[in-house]
Amino acid sequence: MTALLATGGRVLTPSSRDATALAHEDGVMLWAGADAPGPALFPGADRLDLEGDWVAPAFAECLSVGLDLESAADAGVVTAHVPASHPLEAVAGRVRAGERVVLDGHEDPARIADALTRVAGEVGGPTVARCTPLLIGMGARIDDETLAGLAAVGTVLLLRPLVDDLEGVDLVRIAGSGVAIAASTRKDGSVRPWDTLRALTAVPGGRGLSPRAAFTAVTRGARRAAGARDGTAGTLTPGAAATYARWRTGELAVVAADDAVQRWSTDPRSGVPPMPDLSGPDPVLRALVVDGETTVPPR
Repeated sequence: MTALLATGGRVLTPSSRDATALAHEDGVMLWAGADAPGPALFPGADRLDLEGDWVAPAFAECLSVGLDLESAADAGVVTAHVPASHPLEAVAGRVRAGERVVLDGHEDPARIADALTRVAGEVGGPTVARCTPLLIGMGARIDDETLAGLAAVGTVLLLRPLVDDLEGVDLVRIAGSGVAIAASTRKDGSVRPWDTLRALTAVPGGRGLSPRAAFTAVTRGARRAAGARDGTAGTLTPGAAATYARWRTGELAVVAADDAVQRWSTDPRSGVPPMPDLSGPDPVLRALVVDGETTVPPR
């Protein structure tokens, strides 16, 4: 497959805060950076003008059973499968077999942490972490000691912001504990990714995530919840899958926390990647690319 060089946009990538271009070939990201060096780096590539659009990793939905895939794609969402949950009593056996550990909100987080800690003492923490323990929808019930135990074995917490009430859930505390946060975009049978970001950032009392952290939860975090362990899934870095969405947005903004107040700014000196302003209307999907193939054509 011929490489594609896309320029003239605004690209969200760890490679560069101010990236305006990207290149990929055979479904894999090659590069992201400024427009100017692109043609010299990829002289034989097909060219695409992004027309000022914002390009970012596609949203990933890991609670995908029963989801209308076409409707999800139209919202800039791709699927990343999570296995069915199982009883707490199955944890040790699944870890020893190298299988995923997935537990839902009916289980006690403290008991989960104890079970994972015990099996880690027998087989080693890295062995448990390779199973990517996943807890679904139980953020409000986790104390600091439990968080520490869960973080020690690489646990991911999958939130459902449009299903569960996040009031009283201290996402800042959870994120600071080392437990990875992922989030589902589902509301009943549909996906609402931008409302998910708003819910994650608007937890009362200054307990919500920054827009950048919220976006990570529904991209890289969701990929990790689905079992990805390569460190690049859900990002636009060289070597990652070329899976991204192209959005028509208003002016991008940087949000900074001032106590419990979030202030939007367009000042580039903050060093924080700019994001669409969540206080405005939803960005409009222009195109969706999955593994280098355009699945939702440019609009």
